[in-house]
Parts: sequence; structure tokens; C-alpha cells
Amino acid sequence: MMKLNRYHSNWAKQIRKAMKLALLKSSLAVVAPLAVLLFHAQSLRAQGSLVPPGAPAPSMKSLSQIEARTPVDATNTPGNSTAQFNITQAGSYYLTGNITGVNSKHGIVIQTNDVTLDLNGFEMTGISGSYDGIGVIPGAQNITIHNGTLRSWGIGVIAPGGNCELEHLRIYACTSQGIDVGSSCTVRSCTTVSNGNIGISFGNGGIVTACLASSNSAAGISGGSDCVMNECLAIANNGDGIDLSNNFNIRQCTSDHNGGNGFTLGSAGSISGCVANTNSDSGVEVDNTCTISECRANGNFISGFTSVGSEAVVVDNQASFNTGFGIETFGSYNRIDGNYVVGNDVGIYSMAGPNVDVVVRNTSSGNGDNYSPSSGTTFAPVQTPSTATNSWANF
Repeated sequence: MMKLNRYHSNWAKQIRKAMKLALLKSSLAVVAPLAVLLFHAQSLRAQGSLVPPGAPAPSMKSLSQIEARTPVDATNTPGNSTAQFNITQAGSYYLTGNITGVNSKHGIVIQTNDVTLDLNGFEMTGISGSYDGIGVIPGAQNITIHNGTLRSWGIGVIAPGGNCELEHLRIYACTSQGIDVGSSCTVRSCTTVSNGNIGISFGNGGIVTACLASSNSAAGISGGSDCVMNECLAIANNGDGIDLSNNFNIRQCTSDHNGGNGFTLGSAGSISGCVANTNSDSGVEVDNTCTISECRANGNFISGFTSVGSEAVVVDNQASFNTGFGIETFGSYNRIDGNYVVGNDVGIYSMAGPNVDVVVRNTSSGNGDNYSPSSGTTFAPVQTPSTATNSWANF
């Protein structure tokens, strides 16, 4: 009996111990999350006040900061009795849409120095009686105009003051010049088509690059002295394709199918790597002390290459199937060297004669008359390649 009582007593102790352990575990399950929350609450209080210090500062840019240019419109560039829009302050301006001209007014007139005008890809179209599309008053300089189309004005763009830059303009069907600018201007990547006078006209010290002048009523491109021209095309103009005055430098240009000469050039210049085909007069005509090198002139009505002055160097060119002369010189002391001349009425003609001009190392064949004259003290002998005995021989 006593053993039974001791057994029940031990069993009761084990039950009480198990109940205490279960109660302790349940208490920890409640207390642990509360402790975590209490820890985070203490951490949050350590960050300082949650009340903002004041209104936040502006973070957006103003409109003038985003577009630091001025639109051309009636508010910012108001017109007058002779112009639809006037720019009177230096700065940068842009079009916001197309412009249609009105009778007896210019489109835009720039009346101050240091202006950039971005046509923004839009078109300015004149009407019958409109004046010039964009005009810069005489004396205003440092003008840049670019990126748009002008059509059917008097002159497309006129800037007589000089020191200007025109780029990526397309000018069509103006009654006078397409582009008319003064000295020290740069014209780049512009197109002038079917204008009533010269396509592109520019003054002394100009640079013209990658431009097209086509189907204009006078010369395609015409410039003053001390000019540089590269990679231009003049085609099907009623006058000469390209005219430049003295001290010119022309590279990689083409002038075809024009009503005058392909190139009419002054003195003391250089033309190289150019093409002049099927013009109504000569392909290339130069005056005194010029160099013509590595050019091609085919199918012109009068001659391929003409030196009307003296002391020209005509070297390494090709002249073929011109109606008159392949190469002709009218002055004296010219050097005709290393050219290929074929299929012309007269291959190489020297008016100064065999004792004045130097004619050496040329190939002239299949012409009505290959050399005129054909010998002289300054003419290398005409020989055949297989039997030539003179390193300066003409063939």
C-alpha cells in the first residue's frame, strides 16, 4: 500500500513539472516578440524628430533653363512694315513651325551681330511679291543660319556683312540668288536648285563644302578671291558651273552639263581631283600661274582644259572626246606634263609654240591632230612606248 502511494506521488510530481515547463514555453512565445518590438521602437526614437524642417526646395528647371533659346514669333520677334519677324538682340533663336510669306515683306530680318537662327527643320515659303526669305542687314556679322528649307522668295538667304555660317539649308525656286553672302563666310551642306540667278554666291575668303547647285539660271556657285571649295557639285546650271576668282583652292568637285564652262577660275590657284564633263564651253579654264592636276574633262564642247594665261602647270589629267581641244594654252611658259588625251579634235595645242611651253611625258592618241605643234626645243620628242629612247618622250 505504501509503495502504491509513493508511485502516485512521483507521478503527480512529473505532471506538475511538465505543466510548469509548458507554461514557461508559452510565456516565452509571447514575451519574445514584445521584446523585438520594444527594441525597434527604441531604435526609431534614436533617429531624431520626424517633423520636417521646412518646405522642400524647388527641384525642377525653369523653361529658360531647359530651352535657352528664343522662339521666332509675333511676341518675341515682332515684325514691322517690311518684315514679318525682326531679330534685334544677340542670341539664339528657333522656328516653332512653318512660315508662309506675305506680299512686300521679308520673312525674317536679322538686325544685329552674334545671332544663331535654327530653322528647326521647318520650311519658309514665299509668295508672289514676297521679298527675301532671311535677310541680314549690311554690317551685321557673326551670323549662323541652319537646318531648314526656303522656297519661292526673292533671295533665299542674304548676308552681305560677312563672317557668317550657313549649314544644312535647302533653297528652291527663288527669283534671284539662292544664297548670297559676303566675305569670310562658310557654306556647308547646302542645296540650291532652280533659282533665278546664281545658286550660291559668296565673297572673298569663303569656304564652301559639300554643296549642290543645280538648274539655276546663272552660275551654280560663284565666289571671290582666296577661297576654298571641297566636294561640291554643280550640274545643269545655265551659266558656268563653278566660278572663283584668284588664289583659289578646289578639291574633289564635279561640274557637269552646265551652259558655260565647268570651272572658270582666276589666277594663282590650284584645282585637283575634279571632274568637268559635257559642259557647253570648256571643262576647266584658268588664268595665270595655276595648277590643274589629276582632273578629268570629257565631252565638253570647246576644250577639256584651257589656260588663257601664262605659267600654268597642267599635270596628270585626262581629257577625252571634247569637241575642240583636249588641252590648250594661250599664254606662255606653261608646263603640260603627264596627261592622257584621246578622242579630241586636237589633242594638245600650244599657241605660244614649241620654244616657249614645255610639253613632256604626255600620251595623246586618237585625236584629229595629236600635238600642235609637234616638235620644238621645249617639246619632248613624240615616240612610241616600245621604241622610246627619251625618258621625257611624249607618246
